[in-house]
Amino acid sequence: MKLLRNDTFEIQISPQGNVESIFLTDDSEKMNWVIDAQYVKDAGYSSQDKRFGQWSAIVDDEGIESVNLKPHIHFMDDKSAIVTFSHDKFKVEYEYLLNNNGELLWNIRCSNPTYDSVKVNGFHSWFSLAYIMFRDEDVLRNMKHSCAVFPHLGGDFSKFAAMRRSNEAPHLAIYSTGDRVTAFGTYCSYVNRFLEQVSPSLDGMLYHRLSFVEDGSSMEQSAEHDWIYGGDYSSLTLEPSEERKWSFVFTPFKDQEEFYTKAQKYGHPHWTYSHVTTTEGTFFAEVNLPEEETLISVKIVSVVDEAGTLKETDITNEFKLVSKEKSKRLRVAIPLKSAGEIKLEATLANGKCDVLIGNVLEPIHNLLEKRADWLCNHSFNPTQESTRPYAFMPLSNQGESLGKLSFILMKNLLSPPVSTQVNKVEASAFLDLKHHWFEDGDFMLPRPLYGMGSFYRIYDFDYIGHVYYLLSRFEQSLLSYATPETYLTWAAQVMCMRLDPDCHRNKREKEESQLVGVFILYIADLLEDLKKNELDYWHDKLHKLWLQFVEGLKQGSQGFQGAVTEHFYDNAGFGPTCEALCLAKLTDEAELYAPLIIANIGFSNDYRANAPDRWWEALSFMTHSLWGGLVAGAARSSYETLGDTRLLKAGYRATMAVFNCYDWNVYSTIRKLKPGEAASTYSIAAPNLNMPELSRNRFGQSIFKKSSDPLFSSLFSNIEGDDWDMGEELVAYMLGFGSTTYLYTDSQGELNCVNGFIEQAEKGWEITSYAAYPTRYVMLEKGLTFVSKAGETVKRILFIDGQFKSTEIKI
Repeated sequence: MKLLRNDTFEIQISPQGNVESIFLTDDSEKMNWVIDAQYVKDAGYSSQDKRFGQWSAIVDDEGIESVNLKPHIHFMDDKSAIVTFSHDKFKVEYEYLLNNNGELLWNIRCSNPTYDSVKVNGFHSWFSLAYIMFRDEDVLRNMKHSCAVFPHLGGDFSKFAAMRRSNEAPHLAIYSTGDRVTAFGTYCSYVNRFLEQVSPSLDGMLYHRLSFVEDGSSMEQSAEHDWIYGGDYSSLTLEPSEERKWSFVFTPFKDQEEFYTKAQKYGHPHWTYSHVTTTEGTFFAEVNLPEEETLISVKIVSVVDEAGTLKETDITNEFKLVSKEKSKRLRVAIPLKSAGEIKLEATLANGKCDVLIGNVLEPIHNLLEKRADWLCNHSFNPTQESTRPYAFMPLSNQGESLGKLSFILMKNLLSPPVSTQVNKVEASAFLDLKHHWFEDGDFMLPRPLYGMGSFYRIYDFDYIGHVYYLLSRFEQSLLSYATPETYLTWAAQVMCMRLDPDCHRNKREKEESQLVGVFILYIADLLEDLKKNELDYWHDKLHKLWLQFVEGLKQGSQGFQGAVTEHFYDNAGFGPTCEALCLAKLTDEAELYAPLIIANIGFSNDYRANAPDRWWEALSFMTHSLWGGLVAGAARSSYETLGDTRLLKAGYRATMAVFNCYDWNVYSTIRKLKPGEAASTYSIAAPNLNMPELSRNRFGQSIFKKSSDPLFSSLFSNIEGDDWDMGEELVAYMLGFGSTTYLYTDSQGELNCVNGFIEQAEKGWEITSYAAYPTRYVMLEKGLTFVSKAGETVKRILFIDGQFKSTEIKI
């Protein structure tokens, strides 16, 4: 093992030519920023052929892998190494240079050593950064020695942000400075122990892969549907002695802002833009160009029909110089009236191209109405002869499947109620839910539905309690089976059982009763309504359990115990935990968890990669509708207590990414949706090397019925359909960005708007909300809140002299 070092980096090169470690000298934690071979071995994984720097290629239809070649390694000094792999048809040279500017330079060259031309269909290098969920309950190890990796692809300015999961700097940035990166794929090694009744139940690691040449063959069907990046999928012909080169700079950074600032140093433009807008809104983009660089042209490309017809719109002349300062910032604000994904292509004077990927949604209330219609018309099962009469399909034992009931109810609470929708949900809650999850409908006797009938999941009761609580909010005239007070009492009974460890016999259930879940969305309102309705017994009992629960969160916060759920390290833990602590006004403890949320939510030039970081549904980094939306909601909710705008902006990015699971105007995936249809998961990576058919595709857990993993195939053997674990994220949206638009002042003193668009008015500013049911406007830093009258939505509002003023434009 050979050590290279400068004042910033220490890297080790193995005799096989792989990078075995990358350390930052100023990192007090001494994190290895690449997957550690010894850990892989100790944890019992077999993946030793994906070390950082190992590569594969398809040359003249022959597969070539570096693990089958003996490298020649030349160390010139303690700051540089050249690793050469020679094959009869293909020569690859990796150069690692540690310079005096505190940088690590990585140059990759491939060449043709023959006397004839060769055709390269693929050339891929493992880029195995330390994306690990460690197989232990040492939360600090998972926080401080693991990273999420957020890619920026497309055009000539690829870059990758490796964010330490604790959000503690230094983080690691990698900027492309040479030829284009064509694709960014992943392979997951994992162990699933769910059926062993252990918590945590899942661990694993993602190996990232860079494709320098990709003709689309490793992505199966997805390449032909990928109109966004598909133009770069092609083979490469190398003439005799011809060489191609790719190059990257590794450098530490302290936060998201510095990641983009540093990128400019390496020639990358710095963009801010509307990742997602609506057809009622305005697309915004602003670019700060590198020194000595100019913008030549900008166009927006979109798909106009299911046949994939592309439309190009030149918007170069729409960009205007920001006049209030001596800078090169250019800004555009234009309406986009057609729903669907957009690709912005900007060409610079040096001939290089930068790319942004955004989306234009239909008005979101349309999306919610179509979704509710679809569920009630296609999902509700009214026949008594079926397996689960009155259940909403697809069937699942997991409480997540009840999220669609909560969504339908919440939608009907925020808009004029549709009585048939409320009736179907009530019938399901009264006639199916109560008896499927409980013995004889007794809330104190949960059915053991898992592990051959040996245990039940505490989390299921969060969803059950939510359905009953929302039913209690309706007028009696809309209910057929019970009174609002009955449903309110049932919600309290379920939650008292859920939160009381003494109500459960098994160790697993007792432990899980103290984990945060979806109930955080409604526990405060439930307690308030119990008190308002003078149900003192249930109020006092639930309040006592809630206080005990919060005290446990407080005591566990120093050790970050809220970050562990049934998985080792999980945003489903630290997201809601932060929200719960904010709800309890325990701000010191909440501020411990908030950085974990910030580090967890993606930032990218592609709106689809802005989701909270997770991997186990897709065996790749992904958008999961349920936990993507709930973690996004926790970020937004926590912002209102902690005031950190990073939480607000991250929460909005992630919320909008989740709508990709519902959006029928998206044409870049294999799986197309009809209006109202949905799929619970979107696999962001392409290719997904575990299941290539999932590459940039939408799907549900039913996909794993055919999995080669026997645990996955058995766990999901009875799952039908793609949308069973959906709905609560839409409730989180409606409770937050579905109703509220935010203003804040940035570090340059400019007024900014989140979940809406701001423009200069005759007096002050006019704010247009993108919320589905706009009723609230907030400027937290000034303590300002505008709330509309009951039953009234306000689409636009004025902000004049530091105050919100109604424009009388209502819906």
